[in-house]
Amino acid sequence: MQAQSGPPAAQASPRFTLKCMHVLVDRKTHPIVNMNIQEVLIGGMPDWMSVGQRVEFSFVITLKDWERSLPTYGVVIKNDAAGLDIRYSPPLPSWRNILTKLLAEDARGK
Repeated sequence: MQAQSGPPAAQASPRFTLKCMHVLVDRKTHPIVNMNIQEVLIGGMPDWMSVGQRVEFSFVITLKDWERSLPTYGVVIKNDAAGLDIRYSPPLPSWRNILTKLLAEDARGK
């Protein structure tokens, strides 16, 4: 009898977008199509980037009178017409808390 494993966490995590966040790759700004705690779908990326390729980038959070760039890296898991999907390493240990707070503020319209 084989042990059954649950679905990967990325599939269980709903995707969202934040008005206050975009990414910076090679000093160029790109929109986030959607993301979750482990993956980010980036629009406007080159189509030559291939699955398995490592990508260094920064999440850029822009709030009223404040901007912060959080460098990280990830691996391409998909590149198609929808965008470049990257499984990334959280840029900070508190990344989940930061995203939760930003989602709450975004929902309030701040």
